[in-house]
Amino acid sequence: MKGNSTMSTIRTRRVSRRSIAILAAAVTILGAATACAPGGSDNSSDESQDGAVTLKLWDYFGADGTAEKQLLDNLGAYMDEHPDVQIERKFIAYADLKQSLLQSAGAGSLPDIVIINGPDHQQFAELGIAANLDEKVAEWGELDNYAEGVIASAKYNGSIYGLPSSTNCLALFYNKTMLREAGIEPPTTWKEMEAAAAKLTTPEHFGFAYSAVNNQQAVFQWLPALWQGGGDLYDLTAPEAVVSLDYWAGMMDDGSVSKEALNWDQAAVAAEFGQGRAAMMINGPWQLPFLANEASDLDYGVALLPAGEEAASVTGGENFMIMAGPNEDAAWDLLKFLQTPEIATKSNVAEGSLPIRNDIDPFPGNDKIALFTEQLQVANPRAYGASYAEIADQIVVALQSRMTGSANSEQALKTAADAIVDLLPKQ
Repeated sequence: MKGNSTMSTIRTRRVSRRSIAILAAAVTILGAATACAPGGSDNSSDESQDGAVTLKLWDYFGADGTAEKQLLDNLGAYMDEHPDVQIERKFIAYADLKQSLLQSAGAGSLPDIVIINGPDHQQFAELGIAANLDEKVAEWGELDNYAEGVIASAKYNGSIYGLPSSTNCLALFYNKTMLREAGIEPPTTWKEMEAAAAKLTTPEHFGFAYSAVNNQQAVFQWLPALWQGGGDLYDLTAPEAVVSLDYWAGMMDDGSVSKEALNWDQAAVAAEFGQGRAAMMINGPWQLPFLANEASDLDYGVALLPAGEEAASVTGGENFMIMAGPNEDAAWDLLKFLQTPEIATKSNVAEGSLPIRNDIDPFPGNDKIALFTEQLQVANPRAYGASYAEIADQIVVALQSRMTGSANSEQALKTAADAIVDLLPKQ
């Protein structure tokens, strides 16, 4: 839904021991974006004369999905323990959430807490409409239970503006049968990866598969290689960045990766792997249910991504973001409840998420999830400021130009570096 649109709300439904109050009326979104002023919501509190508080929560969890059902159950449990708090939860489609927040900020009608895609978080911290949680988090004292990569997307200029709702990362999937027949162990270094991908390439299947599609999924998949090589988006002209793109694109150059990868999103990559047309792939834990359902006979494993100069992966997932306003304290109390080990475990299972905390195990005995959880410890966020989406679009152009042969790695990255220099946050 774009422009002038009506966003659906989910009416009150019974969960836990009493109902969750949900916004009852549909909300019409103005077509033209309203100017966004720092300071977030208006100065009026949603606290009644008897001390009761109404909190407004927005998210994009699909209707009747397991994540939505668990969220409603969690909110109901919180209200059971806090009868003076009423929570109004509203669903807004993912594609509309950022624009709705910007428009609501201009109108002084922001919600109190939002579940937001990790890379989008910093934009609202920069605008001054997300609440700074530094003092609350310090008093809480539980931040050491989180991996830095899981928390980092909720940070801006060294301060904390939220906590994770779910998290994931990329790792290496491999076909055990194909590797065994080729006499190969899962590669652990770039050199081993290049050799394994080449040896595993046959007339029947490619050695490796990744997404190089013309959108941000390609950037998500390449960023680990950039970091593994010691590079960063802040200096794409550095030798480390050039080498990382040569490594990544080189496996397509030598035929180890199909040229069709230029058209594959991450779901298509999983389909290629599941159907035995690729011996290895880079992908995330959200593909585990797909492979269980669509390739149940496939004997495969998951390994850490091969390291270059260092080990690295990339994080995905959502964060809870508290909006600046009069209900920050009440929203923080709710957020602490949602971060307790018991509630976080239930939520992570429902969302198919890796554990957001190091002290929980949502999927005990699952060796593949355990591997992803290990990989998560060296995963970095896409924490490149409020303009990340625009930055990523320029990186897509560089990847496409290199892989289609219209530019070499140095040329492609120099063009991207020039395009993003004013979009990157100042260091």
